[in-house]
Amino acid sequence: METTKLASYDRVSELKAFDETKTGVKGLVEAGVSEVPRIFHHASLTLSNPKPLSSDFTTIPTFDLGGRVFEDETKRKNVVQGIKEASEKWGFFQVINHGVPLDLLERMKEGVRGFHEQPPEVRKQYYGRDFSRTFRYSSNFTLFSSPAANWVDTLSGTIAPDPPKPEDLPEICRYDDDSVA
Repeated sequence: METTKLASYDRVSELKAFDETKTGVKGLVEAGVSEVPRIFHHASLTLSNPKPLSSDFTTIPTFDLGGRVFEDETKRKNVVQGIKEASEKWGFFQVINHGVPLDLLERMKEGVRGFHEQPPEVRKQYYGRDFSRTFRYSSNFTLFSSPAANWVDTLSGTIAPDPPKPEDLPEICRYDDDSVA
């Protein structure tokens, strides 16, 4: 019976159908999905034999930006090199003393949350895999290349070298206060 299921499973068509909804994982939830779709299933072998965590991973790499002012060029170069290595080795890191006001960070989180809470028709306007766009809403960066999709939707934007214009962003994500540097 399992063989019949495997033979009739057209993963590529299911991936395309999922992506073409332009509503991501949030759209599945809103549609009342009662089972996790097969495109999100990981192979049993992967689940039963997980890779052990590296023994040299003890803490999240953390970098102090000193309020974005580096008096010492060597310290700056060391921080830049450390961030590069953490990005390559771990894929993430924490930054402290970055100079971004807490209230701005909170408003940013509110904007992201608010974006995801909007009706699907609004979110769909920003959905896509065109990474030349300034602002994107998508589900699964590696949707068509990974063995199993991740249960994740993402908002991303390009801010350098040219920051987006406010009108390039969804209204709920805009912040037009000129008092923020």
